[in-house]
Amino acid sequence: MRLKFNLQKAEGYKSKSQIARVLTESWVKSNVYCPNCGQDYLNDFANNRPVADFFCNNCQEQFELKSKKGDSGKKIVDGAYQSMIERISSDNNPNFFFLNYDAEAYDVKNFLISTCKIYNYRRY
Repeated sequence: MRLKFNLQKAEGYKSKSQIARVLTESWVKSNVYCPNCGQDYLNDFANNRPVADFFCNNCQEQFELKSKKGDSGKKIVDGAYQSMIERISSDNNPNFFFLNYDAEAYDVKNFLISTCKIYNYRRY
């Protein structure tokens, strides 16, 4: 597994947040397999889809990438709170990838996977 970001993917971008998004999403696409079924690669959704970045063609699991410069800390920031709450409360909620990176060295420090499956059990 390669831990360095491919800086060529960010050529032409000026915004630091856009550069971070492009580099981290590109890294996941090139280095991560489906943790649910073992499929060798993940597909990416079109940009700006609420709370979903990647999916597995084989098992249909969905994944949201949350990246942060530096250490993990106590919070995971999300820009669209209501969209996140609706999505994680839905029947088709995503799993999460949490990635910490070093912004000076352009490499991955930590990569964590969390499932967020909520099953509705009925009492009979």
